Amino acid sequence: MNTDSIPATPVYTVTLTASGSAAIDGEELDSAAGRTPDEARVAALAELKVKAAFHGRPVRATAKEADGIVYHLIVAPDGAVSTLDQPHPTPPAPRRAPAAERPAHPAAVDPPARPVGPPEHLPQPASDQTPAPAAMTGEWAAPLPSDMTYRLQWAQLVRQEQAGALAEAVLMADRIETALTAQYGPQHPHTINVLTVRAWLTLRAGGELAELVELLIETADRRQEAKAPAEDTLRAIRNAHVLWRYLTGEDAVTARELAEPLLVLLDLDDDDGRRARDVVRWVESGGAALGAA
Repeated sequence: MNTDSIPATPVYTVTLTASGSAAIDGEELDSAAGRTPDEARVAALAELKVKAAFHGRPVRATAKEADGIVYHLIVAPDGAVSTLDQPHPTPPAPRRAPAAERPAHPAAVDPPARPVGPPEHLPQPASDQTPAPAAMTGEWAAPLPSDMTYRLQWAQLVRQEQAGALAEAVLMADRIETALTAQYGPQHPHTINVLTVRAWLTLRAGGELAELVELLIETADRRQEAKAPAEDTLRAIRNAHVLWRYLTGEDAVTARELAEPLLVLLDLDDDDGRRARDVVRWVESGGAALGAA
């Protein structure tokens, strides 16, 4: 495995204890509770495998054992683990998309129809008292199954969003989405609905431009494949284009890599084609080679 080609971020921190617990980035794993140290270690690596699968590539991790020994690891989506003989490289300072500001060029980020904003605008688990949003019909009308575990987790997500704890809300959405993927599959409406919520919460929270563009492209692509209602699919595509435009000025190489999947999605956009032409012009101008938009 060529570890030099693996991005410097994210680097997950795994903490193991002698009592048989494990935590990733400070969050304890329920699957490791009450186990032997070896079992807790296996549970932590299994969780890192999931995170690698989410990113679609190997990820970096630092494992801190109970005896104080620290290991620097690379974990692949197939579960393969490599141990490095030196610490992970220091990542560059990230370029963050401002959470409180809206881009002014080439177009303002289009806020989603449902999942962000006041908590009452978040889609709720379906019930007799909770009407489905107008844009959601048929099998898409139930954002979550009626299972009580999902209801409790969703209630916690809403509280976090209401309190402005967007990073925590994103993590909770990711946890719910992971469970739904395992139970229903990646293209089920339940899973796609929560993926969409996670994307909007992440957009609100701000983050690295490249990761935001990738997430929005993934969201739009999976929504399109699952034949989800078009409104939020188009919104994700247009938001991806806006942030991609910023990325061309910050990381032209990555912007060039993302141009092709973005163009595929822009073909679904029913506007006059100006966004697609914008991407094509930039690519043909050699912007990636020049490092400028």
